[in-house]
Amino acid sequence: MHHETFLDIACTEAGEGKAAGERPAGAVLVKDQVVVARSHDRCRALDDPVATPEMDCIRRAGRRNDQKELTLYSTRYPDLLAAGTILQFSIGRVVVGLPEADTPAIALLRDRSVPLEFASHAGCLALSEAAS
Repeated sequence: MHHETFLDIACTEAGEGKAAGERPAGAVLVKDQVVVARSHDRCRALDDPVATPEMDCIRRAGRRNDQKELTLYSTRYPDLLAAGTILQFSIGRVVVGLPEADTPAIALLRDRSVPLEFASHAGCLALSEAAS
């Protein structure tokens, strides 16, 4: 499996969120090409402003000792809350399904040497355009 596969799964999650009345965004946490956790925006459903796809996905993965071996795939650029959580729990790598950008959260992850990859994924680009 490659980035495309996991970003497709994240887009499927985003679709589930949209169908449930949430923002269309999704995330997938992967280890050794196996999905560990997946989620979509659940802020409204849980009445929880921090139940974003990345945060909920990390939460669903549970307590682990192998965080540095995990890759977080996201349909959107992480926000500062997600970036802080990625740093706090030492998530090993982040793949964003959008073109490279310089946001405050991306700058923070770069400053802390978190490996970042940007993949202009058609589904993620469509979600981003629909959200703006």
